[in-house]
Amino acid sequence: MAKKADRARHTVRGYVSVGLTIIALFSAGALAFVVAEIAKNNYTLVRSELERRLNVYTLESFFLANAGANGELLEQTALDYVNHFPAKDIMEIWILDSKGRIVVSSSGFGVPMGPGNAMEDLSDALGDPSRRALKKGRYNGEHIYACSYILNSPNVRQCAVRLLVSLKAIDLQIAQLALMALLGWLAMNLLLFWFGRLLVRWVGEPLAKVSAAAAKIAEGNYTVRIELPKERNEIYDLSENINYMAEKVAFAEQTKLDFISTISHELRTPLTAIRGWGETLALDSNRDWAFTNRGLSVMIDETARLTKLVEELLDFSRLQSNRLQLNKEYIDVLAELDDVVFLFRERAAREGVELVCSTSELPAPMYGDPARIRQVFVNLLDNAFKHTPQGGSVSITGTFSENGEVSPAELPEKLCVAIQDTGPGVPEAALPHLTEKFFKADIGSKGSGIGLAVVAELLKAHGCELRFENAPTGRGLLVKIMFPLSGSKKQRK
Repeated sequence: MAKKADRARHTVRGYVSVGLTIIALFSAGALAFVVAEIAKNNYTLVRSELERRLNVYTLESFFLANAGANGELLEQTALDYVNHFPAKDIMEIWILDSKGRIVVSSSGFGVPMGPGNAMEDLSDALGDPSRRALKKGRYNGEHIYACSYILNSPNVRQCAVRLLVSLKAIDLQIAQLALMALLGWLAMNLLLFWFGRLLVRWVGEPLAKVSAAAAKIAEGNYTVRIELPKERNEIYDLSENINYMAEKVAFAEQTKLDFISTISHELRTPLTAIRGWGETLALDSNRDWAFTNRGLSVMIDETARLTKLVEELLDFSRLQSNRLQLNKEYIDVLAELDDVVFLFRERAAREGVELVCSTSELPAPMYGDPARIRQVFVNLLDNAFKHTPQGGSVSITGTFSENGEVSPAELPEKLCVAIQDTGPGVPEAALPHLTEKFFKADIGSKGSGIGLAVVAELLKAHGCELRFENAPTGRGLLVKIMFPLSGSKKQRK
């Protein structure tokens, strides 16, 4: 059991670990994607600003208007353009000659070229048909975005305009954002790790107990019970249901054992009698016919008893599997009851039990199976006789209302048949269980424990109501059956 509990605990811990790992990886990927998109958008904004500031039409118009013939006033024109450039505070502007030398810069001095200061954007612009190029690179070790444009008009000496924007602030913001995302991700994972441990404690440990208890129940230990958690949650409900299941299984197991014991006894008694009388008659060489008839009578009675027991078992099996067929027709319930009562009068005289029957003279029409309705009455009367001692009585009433009043003016909708004995009765706690399969209020009493279960199923199939009460007199059991009646044939549908 300990191994199964540990396996359940490790299984929960494994599922939690896998789930947390998936969440961590997914969140890391999502944060990386967000940071990359923010950086991309910022760089795109810088690029757009560079392209907007480097207005080709305005630039060429300015130089054509001020450079003079053949561009001899290039230095002065470049200085004027730089001085009037509106965005000198956020970006640097260079004017370069055809040899790539800085003629004028917004910083006021030239910058020597060297490692880390290569102007790849200028080289790309010289080879591009549009004479323009944008490039990210390094300038004095600083990350920059540069845009170059080559002026090559017939009236203007070839020169280049270059705009530079530092990406230091943007890179710093992106680094801060990435750091914040990383710290947030670490904090989230710590929180998830803490939550995972709590989840294992809240779910894994209780599930391990549930698994161990279920394994014990599966092995036949129906006394095991799970300690319910303090809080009402899903684990509480699961534990409560398993405890309830264990109680029901234990009850069913005990009922099954009682049933097997009862059936074994019920079968052994008549079989022993039949075998004993058969062996006795086989060895009787004198052929005393009175003695032989007595033996044959016992064997016939015991055979009938066996047949009734087997029929009850078969009927119960068919009812449980919905294979019992009812041959319904229009019948008189009181007429069927009178026939059954007539059959029991001989038994009543033989056992010294008074049988009293009082029914209405009005018909009680019903649409049902006559054989099954008679079977219901036979089972109920047989049960009443079994529990009625010698000198007692069994009374039967059939009225069109529970209080005994009969209305002859119009056929009512229900018939109440009440059967009362003067036996020991049934404990109040056992009354709701009388129709359960294999249930017997008195383990020592005769019978298989399925007779009343068959009765309940047959009545349910006919739409009848069955109730058990202890007799008002204080002794005996009172059984009430409410039969739904039909009027004309048009109403019997």
